Amino acid sequence: MSLFAAAKFPLEATIPLKRKDVVFRNHPLAKSYLAKVDKEGNIVLTVPRTGTERDALAFANKNREWLEDQRLLALKLLQEATLKPGLRVGDLIWFRGKQVALRLEKDFGRPVLCFAKERIYIADESMDLARPLKAHLHELAKQEFPRVVFRYAEKLREVIKKRVKKVVVRDQKTRWGSCSTSGTISLNWRLILASEATRDYVIVHELMHMRRFDHSPRFWALVEAACPSYRRHEAWLKAHQEELSW
Repeated sequence: MSLFAAAKFPLEATIPLKRKDVVFRNHPLAKSYLAKVDKEGNIVLTVPRTGTERDALAFANKNREWLEDQRLLALKLLQEATLKPGLRVGDLIWFRGKQVALRLEKDFGRPVLCFAKERIYIADESMDLARPLKAHLHELAKQEFPRVVFRYAEKLREVIKKRVKKVVVRDQKTRWGSCSTSGTISLNWRLILASEATRDYVIVHELMHMRRFDHSPRFWALVEAACPSYRRHEAWLKAHQEELSW
């Protein structure tokens, strides 16, 4: 929800807000009182360095009607997100860089989830399919990724100057991969949803961190030498991040 300054929305409220109804946040760089409604429906008031919580509350009450409208909208969106169904038969997912449909087949009466050439036996065809899908794809990634990493590590051995000691496949929330100083490469299982070329770019990226633990121009020069199309893969991951984050 957007911020607004003291000069905007001069509406009077019939039921005053009290301290227990809002969250105060002091900000030394703020030049005026600000109010917003966060995604959980909380009214957040920013208090400038020279301001007081009392005046911030008075400012909020002058804009109570607008704040209440924004709060109701936030709560509605939160409820819709909570009730949003998971993956179902007929939905499209990314797999190896292509969108494929989730299908249901029966094997002697037992439901089988199918997509591309993959088959997963499931307990109930009405269930949220994200859970068995995630477990299956995570396992595929654990089987495939280490082999690819070690192949690239050997290919780039003269560049990276170090040896990979371990490859870990994780359910990372904010990263596609990481590299530790001890020689461990960690990869997000969701890379199996991307194309092999995009997956390989992330592997090359992390391997180059064994040579340079930064994102300096020299680091990117190493990446580009090994993967000239890295910008295209970066752009694809950024453009589809939300679709891959289930």
